[in-house]
Amino acid sequence: MDINDIFKRPPLPPSGAAAGTKRKLEAPTPDMSSFKQHKADTNPTNGAPPAATSANTNGKGKGKASVTIRDGSDDDDHDQDGDNYGAPDGEFAPGNDADYFAEEDEDGRFFGGGLNPVQKEVLNMMDKADDKFAASGELTAPGVRRQLLALEKAIDENRRLRTKFPTDPTKFVDSEFTLIEALNALLVLSSFPALSYPILIELNTPESLADLLSHENTDVSNAVVEVLEEWLDPESLDEDDEEEEGGDEGGSERKLEATKKLVESLINFGIVELAVSGLARLNEEDESERGGVFHILGLLENFISLTPVIATSLLAPTATLLSYLVKRLSMDNKPADWDQNRFYAAEMLSLLLSLPVDGVAEGRKTLAEQGHVDALLKILSTYRRRDPSGADETEFMENIFDILCSSLSEPTVKQVFMQGEGIELMCLMLKEKRLSKTRAIKTLDHALQGFAGMELCVEFVEVLGLKVLFTTFMGKGASKKASGQLTHESTEHLLSILSSLLTSLASDSPQRLRLLSKFVEADYEKLDRLIELREETEARVNAGDGDDESGELDEDELYLEKLERGLFSLQLVDYILAWMTMEDDGAREHILMMLARRNKSFDDIICVLSEYRDNIGEGAAKTEEKEGSEIDEAEEQREILKNLIEYLKSLE
Repeated sequence: MDINDIFKRPPLPPSGAAAGTKRKLEAPTPDMSSFKQHKADTNPTNGAPPAATSANTNGKGKGKASVTIRDGSDDDDHDQDGDNYGAPDGEFAPGNDADYFAEEDEDGRFFGGGLNPVQKEVLNMMDKADDKFAASGELTAPGVRRQLLALEKAIDENRRLRTKFPTDPTKFVDSEFTLIEALNALLVLSSFPALSYPILIELNTPESLADLLSHENTDVSNAVVEVLEEWLDPESLDEDDEEEEGGDEGGSERKLEATKKLVESLINFGIVELAVSGLARLNEEDESERGGVFHILGLLENFISLTPVIATSLLAPTATLLSYLVKRLSMDNKPADWDQNRFYAAEMLSLLLSLPVDGVAEGRKTLAEQGHVDALLKILSTYRRRDPSGADETEFMENIFDILCSSLSEPTVKQVFMQGEGIELMCLMLKEKRLSKTRAIKTLDHALQGFAGMELCVEFVEVLGLKVLFTTFMGKGASKKASGQLTHESTEHLLSILSSLLTSLASDSPQRLRLLSKFVEADYEKLDRLIELREETEARVNAGDGDDESGELDEDELYLEKLERGLFSLQLVDYILAWMTMEDDGAREHILMMLARRNKSFDDIICVLSEYRDNIGEGAAKTEEKEGSEIDEAEEQREILKNLIEYLKSLE
């Protein structure tokens, strides 16, 4: 007998990358027919024992009750004479206990329910509460307590049977089915967090769930994960306040507060660490366990969404999650139905490495130190000559690029990226003009930025990156397809790359001279393109100048509004024009002529660069140590802008 057949789960649905920001997977539904068949098979006689089938009648057939397992309706509980042995509602003892048996029984121990009148009254009250919930859709505190106590009872029974029959699964498999049913019954609590979650904490349910995450049966641990994932779903907190919250204004606050306290309790009992360790237990060759991996990733995402600081421990050098995610997203030789978890792993890693929390820098360094950057570059190399096959794979590719871009803020990652020929790969992607082209531009921008990017700027020129860069910048050979067209964002990244090259390449170096010659060749066509971009961008920035006629926005808010309309692109254009004006006399005369044709002058560039200088590096942190000293890149950039502005003023 295959135990796994008893707990069948539905197949994984297609990944919903385009459907929303939170990936979803249908909750598993146990196969009841399989379970009933198992119960029938485990009874050798497929019925009651002989002793139970012989009725000791009193003339009406009301002797000792016959016990028969069958799938019929409760209404079929009749003897041969038509008498009904059960209660009208199909119950055996609750309510009237065993009072409907006519014959006297010694102390009623054979047919009694074992409850005193007070206990029966309590159960009846709780039954009525459950009936009320079923009818109205509202949950009550007694109903919550009853569900949680039923879970504890199922846990104890399963533990008892597993201890008593450790080598005979048929003895405890029913109890595990009951345990899973008790867990699934708790899914409804997510609709009533303000009512339910405090009771969960009061009854110490998080500790019980933590124990179940290490259960020998992965179906049980997976059920726990699904329940926790549902409880901590951030989307449920954004829904309209209904049910027990009553729709008042404080409903959202109570839901959020109750959820935060539950999260704190779960973290204290080590749920996060247990969930991560559970990933190694699951074998994705099994469909149900593959679904378990998906739900664990969903649970971790919910934890991170509600408590971002938890990412610090997940990214620690000794943590295993980062390595697991890279290994999982690198599995490209598996069947298509494995892709959902692969795509989710990429999304999770991208999320973790983009968070502004302590320890994220260590996580990015770990990515380089453990050789994961090479694994990411290998994955991206497959998109050099082909586009992703669908929306889900497109999102997967973008997540891999985002992982690199986030990590390239660390000098260690920049070095490993260069050594792994990442610059060459990005340049090849620019030539191919596939969907990966715009993402490669963004990655190069992040790689060449800052003092740590100086060496990479030299490498970029050495691998003949200038040719493909300016070809892309000029729009030559651009495909008419969407994948070949540049957006404002991509144009901004190209301008940023040119800015980094002008900032980082040493004066009079061969690499810098090659860069300057590119601007001069073909009758200064690159400078003409810059002037065109300046005119277009300036028009976009100035288009919203009259939007704040009431004066409600302060100076910082107005500056942010202009940044959203493209101010940073305008600043980069003028930064490049200022450099070329200072570097080459012929370029200076050509720029001045082109500005005059548009009724502009160097004063307009000075105005833009002055605003850039005054706002650059606001709140920026210092970079990592370089040659044993702290270097403030923002201050260095302000100094460069100051010198450029002074030079332009000297030309007036």
